[in-house]
Parts: sequence; C-alpha cells; structure tokens
Amino acid sequence: MPAETTSSFAMPAELSGKDVERKRSLRRMRTLATSLLVVAAIVFVLTRDGEGWVAYVNATSEAAMVGAIADWFAVTALFRHPLGIPIPHTAIIPRRKESLGESLQDFVVDNFLQPEVVRERLMAVGVADRAASWLLEPGHAERLVRAGSRIAAHGLDRISDDDVEALVRDVMVPKLSAEPMGPAVGQMVSEIVRDGAHTGLVDLVAEELHRWLVSNEAEVAQIVEQRAPWWTPQWVDDRVATRLHLEAVRWVAEIRDDPNHRARAAFDHWLAQLSEDLQSDPPV
Repeated sequence: MPAETTSSFAMPAELSGKDVERKRSLRRMRTLATSLLVVAAIVFVLTRDGEGWVAYVNATSEAAMVGAIADWFAVTALFRHPLGIPIPHTAIIPRRKESLGESLQDFVVDNFLQPEVVRERLMAVGVADRAASWLLEPGHAERLVRAGSRIAAHGLDRISDDDVEALVRDVMVPKLSAEPMGPAVGQMVSEIVRDGAHTGLVDLVAEELHRWLVSNEAEVAQIVEQRAPWWTPQWVDDRVATRLHLEAVRWVAEIRDDPNHRARAAFDHWLAQLSEDLQSDPPV
C-alpha cells in the first residue's frame, strides 16, 4: 500500500463574524468602484465625438476615469507594485516597513512616553483624586482590601520559608552590613522632622496613652505599690498612686491637645539631634 501523505499546507483559521462581514463589505465596495469605472468608460466612448452639452458629459466621464485610476494607483502603490510592474516608488510599505515602524516608535516615544508628558497628562487626569473618590464610595475600599488580601495570601503561599531565609541571610544581611546606613537614615529622619510627618504618630501615641491611663487607674496604683519601699504605709502608697495617676493623665492630655507643648518640642529636638549625629558620626 502506498504510504499515507499529509498535506504540507495548514488549514487557514476560521474567520470571525466581523472579519467575514468586513470581507463581504470590501467585495461590495470593489464591485461598486469597478462598475462605476466601467460606466464612466462607456459614457466616455459613447460621447467621444459629441458637441455642446455632450462634450461636457464626455469631459466629466474622462475626469472620472482619470480620478478613479489615479486613486487606485495611489492606494495600490502603498502595498504592492501595480499590475506587478516594478514601478519606482511603489510597494512603499513592504519596502520601508522597518523605517516606518521606527518613525512611528519615535513619534509615540516623543509625544506620549516622555516623563514630562506622562507627568503632565497624569496631573491633568487627576488619578489620585479619582482613586480617592472611588475608595470613598461605600463598599469599594472593602472590595479592594478583600481582593488584595486574596492576592497577597496566594503569593505568600507560593513562597517557601527556606527561600525567604536564604534571601535575608545571603542577600539582605550582607548588603545592609556593607552599606553605611547611618547617613541615609539620618537624612530620612531629617526630612521627616522638617516636613512634620512625625506629628501624626505623636498625636496617636498621646491619644492612646491618655485613653489607657484613664481606663487603667488600678494598674497605675499596682505599679506604684510594687515600686514603693516596704516600710511606707498603705495609705501613703494610695495617695501617691492617686496623685501620680492624676498628674500623668493631665500631662498626657496637655501633650495631646497642645501642638506646641514642651514635650513635643523636646522630642523634635531629640530627633533633629539624632539625625545630625547619624549623618556626621563616622561608621563604627
């Protein structure tokens, strides 16, 4: 039996519905254009030797034929040689597709992908404002958190503990040990103090500390009793604990409510001094 042979030509992929409709429309337009050209040619031949208004019809049909042929030649010359004749300056796209691609690339990069252009367009769009407005709508923030937590959990599940340990031990620790971190940390602390970015944290700590002191008077009394000398009477310890608790609550409330409190100023001064020391002290 003869050996079975397989075709070396792959079957073309089936066209989608839109592609079929486009192909049908293109065929209709070609038929219409060719028919109009034939009609113009027939009119031109029939009115060739006419006079008067017939001459005007002849000139019109002649102009229609010339225009149709010129349009056909111009469009065809972009993609191939008309009638297969290698006329100069035809088949432009196949011959110069690399140059055209580079020109298009340069145009896109210069007009759309430059940092200044992207920054200006993003500022005009107001991405941050739109994102904030979207998050403020009920349910959006919760949906984002749920989706983010699922993605994060899926990603963390795919990371083994051994890989994390190896990354920290072999990459991060040697890198951090080799780099002088003091100046960088000092510069960061300096910028935080300069911009006042730490005030929110101070407010939060003061608020939480005040809430804890108000709600845990017994805890304060117990601490005072544990630290008091063994020979002091109980009533003295109680009075000291009460007084100490009241003063602590009042002092923390003042820090919380007064942005210019001396304790805040002292903390700012300490941070500024720490920043200066980190940037100026030589590495150990």
